[in-house]
Amino acid sequence: MAVTLKRRRDAVSYKEPSSDDDLLGASDSDHTPEKRRAAPQRRSARHQDPESRQLRTVFQQTQTSSTSSNHQRLSAKDESRLRRHTKVSYRESSSDEDSGTEFEPDQPTLPPQRTTQRTGATPITKSSKRSRGRPRKAFGASKRPNVPNVPDVKVKRPAPAIITDGKIPAWERLPYHVLLQIFVYASHPLHDDNFNPTPSILWLARTARLCPAFTKPALTALYRNPPIFAMGQNRKALVHHLISPPEDAHEDYSVMVKRLELDATKMSKLTDAQNSQDDLKALVMSFKTLKEIDFFDPFDKAPYRARSRRIRKWYYPDDLLTTLGNSDIRLKSWHWNSTFCGQGILRLKEVHTSNAFQSLRELTLTKFDPRISRKTSETESEPTEEELLGSALSVLPNLRSLTFETCEVVNYRLLPLLPSNLVTLNITNCQELLSDPLHAFLADNGQRIEELTLNHNQSLDLAFLVDLKQTCPRLEALKMDMHYYNTLSFASDNEPLYDELLPGAIPPTWPSSLRVIDLEFLRMQSDDAAVAFFTSLIDAADALPWLRVIVLSTIIDIEWRQRAAFRQKWTAQFEQVFTMRSSAPSPHLVSLRAFREWKASKDQQLDQQDIDVTADTIPIGANRSNSRQLTEESESEDNTSDQSELTARERKQSEKWDTKRLRTRGKSSAHYDETTDSEDESDRGDDSETEKIKFIQGRCHTLEFRIDNSRPQEQLYEEADFLDDELSGDSDWNGEDPPEQEE
Repeated sequence: MAVTLKRRRDAVSYKEPSSDDDLLGASDSDHTPEKRRAAPQRRSARHQDPESRQLRTVFQQTQTSSTSSNHQRLSAKDESRLRRHTKVSYRESSSDEDSGTEFEPDQPTLPPQRTTQRTGATPITKSSKRSRGRPRKAFGASKRPNVPNVPDVKVKRPAPAIITDGKIPAWERLPYHVLLQIFVYASHPLHDDNFNPTPSILWLARTARLCPAFTKPALTALYRNPPIFAMGQNRKALVHHLISPPEDAHEDYSVMVKRLELDATKMSKLTDAQNSQDDLKALVMSFKTLKEIDFFDPFDKAPYRARSRRIRKWYYPDDLLTTLGNSDIRLKSWHWNSTFCGQGILRLKEVHTSNAFQSLRELTLTKFDPRISRKTSETESEPTEEELLGSALSVLPNLRSLTFETCEVVNYRLLPLLPSNLVTLNITNCQELLSDPLHAFLADNGQRIEELTLNHNQSLDLAFLVDLKQTCPRLEALKMDMHYYNTLSFASDNEPLYDELLPGAIPPTWPSSLRVIDLEFLRMQSDDAAVAFFTSLIDAADALPWLRVIVLSTIIDIEWRQRAAFRQKWTAQFEQVFTMRSSAPSPHLVSLRAFREWKASKDQQLDQQDIDVTADTIPIGANRSNSRQLTEESESEDNTSDQSELTARERKQSEKWDTKRLRTRGKSSAHYDETTDSEDESDRGDDSETEKIKFIQGRCHTLEFRIDNSRPQEQLYEEADFLDDELSGDSDWNGEDPPEQEE
């Protein structure tokens, strides 16, 4: 068959490249028809037809001729055959490649592969194609190692390296108390809010076996508050291990435990149904240094609603309370829940008189509600819940912190009966708490209170803040969260039960000892009340030297344009008055080596400056005394010539602002400086603004100021609630498809 010299046109693809590999060169599978049968990847020379062997020989000759300097041209017959078996590329040659060739040397030609498309509703894209067998490299593509098909992972940028001497400290030589603080800080918390274990438990167990010096501090950090109900199936083994440790134990676990947190709804599953009560008694009595015991119910937290289904009730064991009273344990913290009190509130006073409870400093009361008192006779009646609870609290001489949670018994009858030596008072979700009884209690017993927390109290307004400076002169932290919850999941009764948040728009007063002001969801009915509230803080800035944290969240129901201007105005004032403006820490103090190198470079710069000054002022051949004299003379001449500049500088310094940010007028000077006129005019333009702000405190490292018109619901959504849990899958294609999974 005669060979024709007619040029045959092959299929040319104008598909846009979607990756860097396609920009370098298109694959053969894109230009080769899919009906063409794929040839095996490897084929011996003796099984090839003469035409293929001849084409391979011509291809090798072409590669050799392309690299030679002569660039010999092929014959017309060979050129026609190459045009039939090679693709046409319209890609422009890059600067890094040889402009005289289209092929990469030592790149074998592979047969085209069949491509299969996935069926389904998903549109067919280039990333959805799957290739069988070994993929072909495109001509002109760079050589890369054979990397398996793995999903793209964003590589995090490494943190900047700290310049150090590379000396690892001898951790095993650190004192015990230092290692204990390190392990406690690194492992906190051991469980989450739902008592699910965290990896810190396993980390502490492994660290204790790493080094003999780490054993005691790591186990102490683990057993200081043992996560009994976070262990799940290993709970029984942990309890028995704490009750009766093995004989070969290196450490004494009885002196490590300081606090016990026990879920009262799971006490029947502490070890087993028959021995859980006895094991609880043995567990508590086996610890010599136990200070805090908390029997809690997970449903006692927000949204503070009762259980939807009934569970088996558990009560405080009488044997446990009796044994605690006769033991050598001295408790500092205890939690009473009215649901777990089998004998009611009558037993509390008797228990409080025992030796173990006489040392109580913190007490938490949950779900104590008043009951109707019955008359025993015509003149006498049974004591009320408020009277019984007040008498039970009065026998605790060392009580300093008192917490009420979901207690309707907190009312005008109980507040006067509370102890007068309280330092911390926390009242949470108590609907019967009113502002007038609270104000009367603070006026009588608020002289020692340092922390006052009032959260989710639906009937409490801010009227008691009017005399707060006089009633609580030692107050350091004031926290109020005025977000309320529904009594039932299908109800909508979370609106406040007071008429006005700040009655009469009377501004509050603030004690000078305040460190933290955290007031959230303040529902102001008018902007006048908000102005009075904010102005009281701005005006009291000079009397709040210890204030470091301000968190204010206010809801104002006004027109949105006025609210935007109101927000912009007061946000700027609070930031200007209270925000701390501190400089960033020096990067030269990150390590001793960094400081040493910085100091050496600084000394070198100073020496170089001295050399330059000496070279400019000292003549060649002068001695040290003459050079010093010349230097002093040059300095005196410079001082004489710069007398006018110093005078102008002193005049500018005299016009600086004092500590109260009040500008002082400088003394009149005979010298006239034109550069100060513009500055004086600009300062006079700001006088109207500076007169409003009398003092800049500038010491608050935390300032969160928010004004909006939101309607706080029970479920508050944030930005993280609207983000996808998984990646969208539309990341850039890396040029390689993952292997197709066979069904």
